[in-house]
Amino acid sequence: MSNGDYIRLLPNYNPHAVERAVEEFWEKRKIFEKWKSWRGGPVFAFLEGPPTTNGMPHVGHIRGRTYKDVVIRFHRLLGYDVWVQGGWDMQGMPVEWEVEKKLKLRSKKDIERYGLERFALECNSLVEEYLGYWREWGTRRLGLWLDLENAYETRQPRYLEYAWRVVKKAHEEGLLVEDYRVLWFCPRCETSLSDHEVALGYDEREDPSIYVKFRVEGSRDEYLVIWTTTPWTIVDNEAVAVHPDYVYAKVEVEGGERWWLAEALVPALMAKFGVRSWRVVETRKGSELVGTAYVHPLADEVPERAGRSHRVVAADFVTLDQGTGLVHIAPGHGPEDFELAKKHGLPVTNSVEINGVYNELGGKYAGGHVYDVDKEVIKDLRAKGLLVHEERVRHEYPHCWRCGSKLILRADRQWFIAISRIRERMYSELQRVNVVPTKLRDRFDVFVQNARDWNISRSRVWGTPLPVWRCRKDGRVLVVGSLEELKKLAKELPPVDDFRLVHRPWIDQVKISTPDCEEWVREPYVMDVWLDSGIAWIAAVDGERNRELWQRLYPYDFVTEGIDQTRGWFYSLLATSVLYTGKAPYKTVLIQGLILDKHGQKMSKSRGNVIWARDLFEKYGADPVRLYILSKAAPWEDLSFDPDEVKHVVSDLNILWNVVRFADTYMSLDGFTADKYPLSQWVDKALDEDRWLLSELNTLVADFSDYVKNIELHKAANALREFIVETLSHRYVRLLRRRVWSEEQTPDKYAAYAVLHHVLKNVLILASIMVPFVAEYLWQAYVRKYEKEAPESVHLSQYPTPGPVERELVEAFRELFTAFSALAEARNRAGIKLRWPVREAYINGGRYTERYAELLKYLGNVKEVKTGPCPQDYVKAAEGGVEACIPGKLEPDLYYEALARELIRRIQVMRKEAGLDIGDTIRVVVDTSSADVKEAVSRYRDYIARETRAVEVAIGEAKNGRRWDISGEEVSIEVQKA
Repeated sequence: MSNGDYIRLLPNYNPHAVERAVEEFWEKRKIFEKWKSWRGGPVFAFLEGPPTTNGMPHVGHIRGRTYKDVVIRFHRLLGYDVWVQGGWDMQGMPVEWEVEKKLKLRSKKDIERYGLERFALECNSLVEEYLGYWREWGTRRLGLWLDLENAYETRQPRYLEYAWRVVKKAHEEGLLVEDYRVLWFCPRCETSLSDHEVALGYDEREDPSIYVKFRVEGSRDEYLVIWTTTPWTIVDNEAVAVHPDYVYAKVEVEGGERWWLAEALVPALMAKFGVRSWRVVETRKGSELVGTAYVHPLADEVPERAGRSHRVVAADFVTLDQGTGLVHIAPGHGPEDFELAKKHGLPVTNSVEINGVYNELGGKYAGGHVYDVDKEVIKDLRAKGLLVHEERVRHEYPHCWRCGSKLILRADRQWFIAISRIRERMYSELQRVNVVPTKLRDRFDVFVQNARDWNISRSRVWGTPLPVWRCRKDGRVLVVGSLEELKKLAKELPPVDDFRLVHRPWIDQVKISTPDCEEWVREPYVMDVWLDSGIAWIAAVDGERNRELWQRLYPYDFVTEGIDQTRGWFYSLLATSVLYTGKAPYKTVLIQGLILDKHGQKMSKSRGNVIWARDLFEKYGADPVRLYILSKAAPWEDLSFDPDEVKHVVSDLNILWNVVRFADTYMSLDGFTADKYPLSQWVDKALDEDRWLLSELNTLVADFSDYVKNIELHKAANALREFIVETLSHRYVRLLRRRVWSEEQTPDKYAAYAVLHHVLKNVLILASIMVPFVAEYLWQAYVRKYEKEAPESVHLSQYPTPGPVERELVEAFRELFTAFSALAEARNRAGIKLRWPVREAYINGGRYTERYAELLKYLGNVKEVKTGPCPQDYVKAAEGGVEACIPGKLEPDLYYEALARELIRRIQVMRKEAGLDIGDTIRVVVDTSSADVKEAVSRYRDYIARETRAVEVAIGEAKNGRRWDISGEEVSIEVQKA
């Protein structure tokens, strides 16, 4: 596409042709490079939330990336120098999971057998492969202008060493701790997860819900009844907890057994258990039950447990919301249980390994997986007569955010950053951040206020290595903060480049020796992948080596991702930044809603309802998809994506296209250019409808800016669409046609051209942030054709300054179109088409009727507009407080005019289908046996000729005519170029 030889506008908008031409133009003219170059203005710094390059981009990604592009482009129009560095998340469990599926590996042992080096290289190859798709379909074809040539990659040494810097800073501040705690683990991925990772994976599932009897020691028929949804944890039971202040009842049931339950729950539980006959024989406060000893229910199956006593302890966390009021305590499998064990000196037994398999401490269950043991425990309890009741329960339960496996809680030794010591500062800094929308900031605030220590160690391969070495002799810890420091400390390095050196397994081959320790051994972990992306605020620009640039960008003006990232990327950015600098790393956070399918269901590969970016763009093009996403819902609301609805957006863009074609056609015929007829010199010759359009444009320019600044992108998009479709096309162009169709070159016609050009130019500037391809195409094909000094690209323009608004004029025209709408409805009720003229119309309830009467006569095809109440027997309709009415029947003279208008419409269709230019003249032959049609041609021959640019309109034989049905009359019309 060349802006020297102006391209001819296609008859209709074709997204694919437009986007191909524009991409070529941008590349040839280096428009992006010019757009992103800094000119000395204020800086708008955007920080990219890096997508993981482990799969193809889908519509969920496209939604967020569209919002990013719109906000960035808007600020460039405002005169900001924009920072638009791209970024890619290229490590961690998401990547490993995809490689495992590709290689058909089922466990960490399979990875070890395959070879850690080969596996790491496969991970690197996978992200490299998908990076190509993300650059093409997730970025370039979307029209998202990010600097990909300088994009940060979390796998690169210069990037990931910032994670080491943060960990070393935590160590120096006393915030890096190793501890034995109960954590969530994925048995499939064989690694622990942090709290914010766990929060990403909650989903509803069905689990067993059982009530179990624990026999009181020294008694044959007295029991403590507990409830659990994790039967497998009973293997590691160490105590039963009661609330010290609750009242507990000993209930004698059928058969003579006596069960201890919370008194308040007894009636409901007896009904649930199907016990018809029961009585309370004793009550005690929970504090009086403390110390009661009981026999482990699986003592025979797990002999190690039988060798020590088990007793009742007090705990304030016990509630009566569910269960029995007595809580089974397994300190190795619950955080609260673990803390209770420390308080009361209970053993912390964990017989479950990281892969979910029981070790030798599991007795009979050793070698079994937790979810197989789940069933076996229920079977054994039933056989022993200890199972009171069994049912199934549906509840929210955490699953691995990557592989989808059900998580387990288990005690283990891991590395943590002590967030609990800095969370008050994190919360304080978060209050300085503009969170959009405000209704979702509580979600973020509460998560930060309750943040627990961050478990950063992962038992995986492809990730940033934990930079912690331990002295083999005495267990002292050494934390390395950079690659340079590692090389200085190393006694021996593997013969590999820096990229491999900072990854497993090569980093584990580094030998470190110091004067005070002969051998240091690295802790065998990589770090939480959220730490990788969480350091982007400094690592993306290599901030310590480029401090001047970093300090201009930090804190960043704008970040945005999905709602789950309040517990993911937004959180990890905040945590690492406050730890390292004491400040929040961003000023504004946009929290996006979810993307759903057209039925309101979450999209997932397993459901088969994911919509891929490539499929969307190949079918509809990028601009229609972008504008659909922008206008369908507020950015923070869930969006049900229905591909069929994208067609409506294509229709709206086609309307914009047709308005530009309309302008181009008549401006070209009449020799208009913006240089020859500048608006400033011709606006005083403009008619009311021209000045009204300018006022509506000025309102749009101001409102659009406010909407985008407030990130109400849906309001901006819909305001733009409504202006194009209603204000510009359906209203102004309809009014303008009568003036441009005339060959008389009147001053008001050129004033109208000047106004229309000004409006179209500014509409394209606004549209450029939302539909960058079609805006550019029309800018090159139309704006630069009529305005030689226009910027080289619409994207190199400045945001327009809104001019004055004539409020009363705007009100008058809004009333005009309200009256026209009421008039159209009255016609509909009378069965009289708009093309058929009516003698008169009455308008009642209008304030400005006399001012717009002539325009309403033209719009409504009415011979005379009168004010006042409707005469009797007239057909009426009302809208917005304005009533319109017309005669109920068409009069004979007007009937012939109506037929003439019907003929004109058919001839115009035939002109268009023949591909005739607007200036081409034609000869028309009308062939019909209808006396009425012949009479209409006879009476209105000159009118028909004038409206269709015909040099001759004849009644005769149409040898090559096209047949039409006009009001029940058969007519054949032949059109030939004169």
